[in-house]
Amino acid sequence: MSHPIAKALEDAAQRVGRKLSKDAAKAVGDMYSQVGDGAKKVVKNIQDADAQHAHELVSLANKVAKNGGETGKGSRRRMRNQADARRDFNQRTGGQTDYDAELVLDRNKYPESAQHIEDAQSGTIWRGDDSRTGPAKPDVLTIDRNGADDNRADSLRGIPTDSPRDRDEYPPAMYKEGGTGASVQYIAAKDNQGSGSAMGSAVRGLPDGTRVKISVR
Repeated sequence: MSHPIAKALEDAAQRVGRKLSKDAAKAVGDMYSQVGDGAKKVVKNIQDADAQHAHELVSLANKVAKNGGETGKGSRRRMRNQADARRDFNQRTGGQTDYDAELVLDRNKYPESAQHIEDAQSGTIWRGDDSRTGPAKPDVLTIDRNGADDNRADSLRGIPTDSPRDRDEYPPAMYKEGGTGASVQYIAAKDNQGSGSAMGSAVRGLPDGTRVKISVR
């Protein structure tokens, strides 16, 4: 079943004779919880939009899809464009989004980092080489660069270095949700440093306080 906001966007595009890209409706719909008055308000505002505003909403949805959060070349520009389009869409529809931008880590390039993210988000929490079941770590994280040093010290405390492997943290230290209780796993240094650099570069143009959804594909 499609998200109600995605369905409303698809109907709006058809109503004004516009083409909605394959992933646009889902990319925008996923910003909002499926239930609640906020989502209902967004659906109603899309349905009630006149032709001009419907055109604008479809264009913004297509812009979100075009500027995916995949790490790599051009990711910083795409993330800024994506966040801007999501913000503009939300302002026009009056909703309350669950996040401001989505960052996507490539599991083929960084398999160990990607697996650690998926483990932590599903409740497998690592402390070095040992894991336990615990509360799942959030997939939506809030940028807080000023807290990074303290978070890193708190998350790594009690887990010694283990060269040549690195200590990979999730949530990363640069997010408010990092720090004490973070999942920390020993992984290959090349994988950890590569993914850290790619993820950090992608969000460099986003201000503190931005809510970033961390995904793996």
